[in-house]
Amino acid sequence: MQIIFDSSVTKDYEQGKRKEWLVTNGLGSYASSTIIGLNTRAYHGLLVASLDPPVRRMLFLSKLEERVEVGGREYLLPVNRYPGTIYPQGYTHLEQFRFERYPVFVYRTGNTIIEKSVFMPFEENSTIVTYKVLESDFPIKLTVLPIINYRDYHGRTHEDSRWNFAQTLNPKGVEIRAFPGSTTLYLQSDIAPYVTTGSWYKNFIYEVETERGLDDREDQYNPGYFSVRLDHGSQFSILASLLRRETFSPEGLRYREMQRLRGLSNRVPQTDSFVNSLANAADTFIVKRKSTGAKTIIAGYHWFADWGRDSMITIPGLTLVTKREDEAKEIIRTFLSLVSDGLIPNTFPESESSEKPEYNSIDAPLWLINATYSVYDNTGSLDFVNEVYPKLKGIITSYVAGTKHGIKMDSDGLIKGGEEKAALTWMDARIDGTPVTPRAGKPVEISALWYNALKAMENFAIQLKNETDQNYYSDLAKKTKESFNEKFWNERKRSLHDVLLDDRGDGKVCPNQVFSIGLVFPVLDEEKWRDVLRTVESELLTPVGLRTLSPFDPNYKPQCSGNPRDRDTAYHQGTVWPWLFGTYVSSYVRTYGNDPKTLAFVQQLYNPFKRRMNEAGLGTISEIFDGDPPHLARGCISQAWSVAEILRSYVEDAFPT
Repeated sequence: MQIIFDSSVTKDYEQGKRKEWLVTNGLGSYASSTIIGLNTRAYHGLLVASLDPPVRRMLFLSKLEERVEVGGREYLLPVNRYPGTIYPQGYTHLEQFRFERYPVFVYRTGNTIIEKSVFMPFEENSTIVTYKVLESDFPIKLTVLPIINYRDYHGRTHEDSRWNFAQTLNPKGVEIRAFPGSTTLYLQSDIAPYVTTGSWYKNFIYEVETERGLDDREDQYNPGYFSVRLDHGSQFSILASLLRRETFSPEGLRYREMQRLRGLSNRVPQTDSFVNSLANAADTFIVKRKSTGAKTIIAGYHWFADWGRDSMITIPGLTLVTKREDEAKEIIRTFLSLVSDGLIPNTFPESESSEKPEYNSIDAPLWLINATYSVYDNTGSLDFVNEVYPKLKGIITSYVAGTKHGIKMDSDGLIKGGEEKAALTWMDARIDGTPVTPRAGKPVEISALWYNALKAMENFAIQLKNETDQNYYSDLAKKTKESFNEKFWNERKRSLHDVLLDDRGDGKVCPNQVFSIGLVFPVLDEEKWRDVLRTVESELLTPVGLRTLSPFDPNYKPQCSGNPRDRDTAYHQGTVWPWLFGTYVSSYVRTYGNDPKTLAFVQQLYNPFKRRMNEAGLGTISEIFDGDPPHLARGCISQAWSVAEILRSYVEDAFPT
């Protein structure tokens, strides 16, 4: 699905600055900005490179500033926000913006039309920007000034005399080091010579960081410029890279990447362009991790790395729907290799030499068993089940006996967990170390996942002809289901409690109850499904996902905006999460059947997501939305489990084959 904006959007500053594009390289690195070329976030840049894939991401190339001279006039194409002004206002020359897998900008200066494109070669810390003269009555002179940096992508830079940005010229460009010992940035062109200058650009303002209550100002450095004369039909490219190249072929590198993407696209069910766009987005999250030598999943762009919980939730949508089963197995093996006391890492260390992984998720190991069952269900690979079965069995054993953070199966077969200041479920926001949404006790989705894990293990035992294990898991599952239906049911609300504390329900209406219906093995008795869905639909369902708390609750927060404290307060207290929509749809189709009338109703529910792919992060789905209309996009512009669950449910439930 190609996204195109004409001049009615590109020449509108307020519209253009809200639409963001993202290009990735399979290492956790990326290039990203807005459709008008204005960097509104400190995370924006043309080369944000991962030094220890997929982490230690550093900003090297912030942007390229272009000056076009034609017919005796000079035109400035960049857009910058400085205190009290916008300068230059290059968006006034931007006639069109296109995006499919990489961005294309079309500028008109008088009778001259210039096309600019940005892409990254796969598994290489490089960005290539190409300029092509589509129309011109005269030869043009194009001068391009790189704006560079050298900082962690979370940080900010301010002019520092210790940063000398030493430059070494080579036949094709320049090698730049911010200071002795820093990583070298290579800038070169296929045809344009480079001229050394050097000056700081002061007080760039990042408007989104202003809104988020964060440091919104930065100084950056211009080391020199490329300059070239171009005729009608000619082009030139600039390469920014952490690799030294004697020569480079922009078209050859682009062709190789397009061939890779076509190969991936051919595996995807050809339902419609929406599926293809989601599959393209899915590819951006699957990256290589240097410390394990295997694939992993980035949780979200721009600022998340790989998380255990997120990875396991996203495996069915990102890898199985897209027919990347070998990568699904590889990711599961990686996390299983690091099991500790029945838990898998929720976050990895930043590098091999840093601290150990964090084991602070009550649900990630259960999601892993769910993902393993999905792999088996999709592939029929009993060899894989036989390979991982002992470690899966170890997870169950640890939950029964008890493990870290008070995680343990209670005598009623339900899973309890939690300790002071621990946030073990996916609702994990904390302020000053204290959970905003305390869920110590027995969270509803954890026991639903536990039941699902037991039923998966029972089925594995049947396939492996292990009758002893089969009976054991069957008995545990039966006890869990009986207790679940007895204790979680809220008769007054005709729905499920979110958490049991000392076996007393909290009475909250939250979205986690849909997992009691929508997982592979539903734990909730069937006669209660419709009641639960009616409550969810009346209080939680929005066009872009489920609210995390009923708006009738006194703690409900209608917007997730403002400073970090305000946002953390709202994060799971009303904010809408698209990833929950996938399980809602699975629950709905299971409850009402997949007859034509039901499917027609479900299919139209995806229309708002199709429209939203033209907003915020282009061609992808945001992390969260405000609880109240108009449900503005917030958080990461591209979130793995948002994409994964919309894709999975669309293909498996809304359009079943």
